[in-house]
Amino acid sequence: MSMSQGDESRLPRDTDRQVGASADQWQQGQPQYPSQYGMPPQGGAQGQPAGGSPMQGRPISPVNEIETRVTGRRIVQYIVDAIIYSIIGGLISWALNRGTGAAHAILVLVTVVLVVAWYLLYWAWWPHRRGGQTIGMQLMGLRVINLDGGPASFLQLAVRSVLLVLFDPLSLLVGIIVMMCSRYRQRTGDHMARTLVVRAQLQTMAAPREYAGAGQAGFR
Repeated sequence: MSMSQGDESRLPRDTDRQVGASADQWQQGQPQYPSQYGMPPQGGAQGQPAGGSPMQGRPISPVNEIETRVTGRRIVQYIVDAIIYSIIGGLISWALNRGTGAAHAILVLVTVVLVVAWYLLYWAWWPHRRGGQTIGMQLMGLRVINLDGGPASFLQLAVRSVLLVLFDPLSLLVGIIVMMCSRYRQRTGDHMARTLVVRAQLQTMAAPREYAGAGQAGFR
């Protein structure tokens, strides 16, 4: 399978960028938006860009919005990961679909436990150990990070992947629509877990708490 990069912006990449703001960029609780976050130094009240900018309101994350414009690659990544997950899960179910009566009931219970364990292993434990990347994300150059710019925790990865097991055209379409309406291209699971999907080359660093919690979620 091949398709274009799918990025919604063709702006050049900057692989040396870091997420987070240094302490000297904070004065009296008001962030001074550095250019690498896509926020110009001048603007309206409370640090908002002057009229006409597509970015409305203060950001809820120090991550440059350009880094989240990877919708096309996310679709391909999701399909790859869902196929891998479904194949292994299907093999587990097939292997234990044996017997009758009480023996069959026990095997069904064992199947459920193993499938749930496989779900946590693939969608949460593996990316948690691999810098926020599933196998599909490694292939497509993506990673999951915390909304504040730091690494995503195991719990966040587990929460964001709850809806991923619904591998059908409707759930995929809903996910795409939610992403396209979100400022940071977050689908429902990302909103629940407070995570972002960005280019893998982006170097992550947790931002100050004041910045990470500032503002309201915006849409564009």
